[in-house]
Amino acid sequence: MGNNEEVSPENLENLLSEGFKLIDVREQDEWDAGHHIEAAHIPMGTIPERIDEFDEDEKYIIICRSGGRSGRVCTFMEKEGIQSHNLTGGMNKLSTTSEKIINSNGKNGIVI
Repeated sequence: MGNNEEVSPENLENLLSEGFKLIDVREQDEWDAGHHIEAAHIPMGTIPERIDEFDEDEKYIIICRSGGRSGRVCTFMEKEGIQSHNLTGGMNKLSTTSEKIINSNGKNGIVI
């Protein structure tokens, strides 16, 4: 996969098992309501100041609610030399295919 390619929600679990890292760039209230159990939370606005937390040797899948914010983050990360892929349809689409969406209390999560 090249930089900034799209990843379908149906392929997410396979890619995570291959070592890809899932980064959720939504705001705190969105994260609290529902996120993928294996995701790390790094809000979009903090990505530039936290770019050093990303490893150029890792592969990242970026997710937001619908794919817009994550697409912009992927473009930024590509310019910084970080391999990233946008999750097509974001959490809206993933929530229809994954049973691993939890809220901040570990219960079944929702997408807001």
